[in-house]
Amino acid sequence: MLESGLNPLEIIKLYSGNTTFMLMFALSLVYLWVFEKDKVKKAVLVILSVTMLVLFVFPLFSHFFMDKMDEAGTYYRFLWLLPTSIVSGYTVFHIIDRFKNRFVKTGAFAVVVICILIGGVFMYEAPVFYDATNAYQLPQCVVDMCDDMIVCEREYEAVFPDEILQYPRQYTTYITMPYGFEMLQFGHGQNEDIHTEMVKDTLDVKTLTKLCEDRHIHYIVINNNKNLNGNFADYNYEFVGIYGDYSMYKSTTMFFDSWDKFEEWKANNGKS
Repeated sequence: MLESGLNPLEIIKLYSGNTTFMLMFALSLVYLWVFEKDKVKKAVLVILSVTMLVLFVFPLFSHFFMDKMDEAGTYYRFLWLLPTSIVSGYTVFHIIDRFKNRFVKTGAFAVVVICILIGGVFMYEAPVFYDATNAYQLPQCVVDMCDDMIVCEREYEAVFPDEILQYPRQYTTYITMPYGFEMLQFGHGQNEDIHTEMVKDTLDVKTLTKLCEDRHIHYIVINNNKNLNGNFADYNYEFVGIYGDYSMYKSTTMFFDSWDKFEEWKANNGKS
């Protein structure tokens, strides 16, 4: 385990997801090492891939990038360099090419396709995907929320439930967030305490609002399926409206106007 708390083998496991594609890649490397006669192809497809994997899990290499260069949150991107699709695809056709009968070739190809389908997951069944309802191809509720958040052309801090976390920044750069998609990928990151409160089935409103107010978060968006222990109005956040399956609350103590009016607002003790 590294100082950052991340284990390269665990990163590979998370990167592989719940599909069999990385397993196919590993089996393909073994197959090509044994049966590929072309030394150049073997070097490019097998030796290079194995070398990159060894470097990825090598403690000194991973320690340097994850701790010394502060790349713990993006270290998994080195796995993008692995030619997984190329190696697996080449291996499939290398195996099929060994058969001489056309019908056997077709049958073998069909078996491979079925194995890929069974080993994969239909990505559009994930809860983070929505049917496109606008030109932005984003959930309309997120578009409406962001439009109502942006009082002036300046940044506003907002916290969102995990299932719509990736959408606001795709729509506008005026919305910033205390934590991003890395929280879903790795389970930790900046402002982890806020995320811990947001994912509870029953939200402790007092604790959540205190954390958000301390971080100067202007808006809190809550899934309506959550149970609330407390009233937002009692803790400096007022109800704005309902947007599909979500409710939005707005701070009653923070500055929302354009920055050229900030000194005037401050002189009035934080009152418009």
